[in-house]
Amino acid sequence: MNTMGALFALVPLVSALQPSLGGRDADQLLRLRGGYGILAAYNRALLTAPLATNSASAAGLAVVSDSIAQTLARVDRSDGASPWDFERSAWMAAWGGFVSGLVIFFWLQWLGSLFPHARTSVGQLAAKVFVNQMVMSPGLNGGFFAFVIWTRTAPRLVMNAPKWRQLMSKYRADLLPTCIRSCAFWGVVQSINFRVLPPHLGVLFTNAAFVVWTTYLSLVGNRSAKRPATE
Repeated sequence: MNTMGALFALVPLVSALQPSLGGRDADQLLRLRGGYGILAAYNRALLTAPLATNSASAAGLAVVSDSIAQTLARVDRSDGASPWDFERSAWMAAWGGFVSGLVIFFWLQWLGSLFPHARTSVGQLAAKVFVNQMVMSPGLNGGFFAFVIWTRTAPRLVMNAPKWRQLMSKYRADLLPTCIRSCAFWGVVQSINFRVLPPHLGVLFTNAAFVVWTTYLSLVGNRSAKRPATE
């Protein structure tokens, strides 16, 4: 899942569970993690303002992912390079910031409270990954397809009957294979993240995974997305 999942990006377990820390507590944790470099500064932002930091990170990573997806699509076109779609990137930033940055933040907070021993219990780890995938894979992937049609197909920001039919057609063609790939990809990613990686490395790991998955999701979701919806 998810980027989404995934804008994430996806918040690692420790960031989702802990509240915002004061400056002194953050400084102490940063000293334990090795100083005040770029990565340490990002850790500090996660500690002091986790919600805003994850939202901004997810928005930026969504734009990076869409840029990669647009570049790949331009390379594959046989009729020459198409103009760069800045509006599409802007909508991807909105999706990443709100869904991957905010919705998943609270989702993982709840998931962490439901399975508090996932790092030490194989059963809880398997259950946590399973619940995460069964809820978020169809929810985020299906939601992304709907978001793309809602924002990219004329008439914009309206879901009329033709666009609903277009969405149902999109679901029939792409939702199941996308969810299957999502479960395979994020099942491995989140198993490693929930069980193996220390929290600060989990941030970087899931962010890197978020870029890979959102690139794929942007390619699939925007496939024929600008086709006009007609009666």
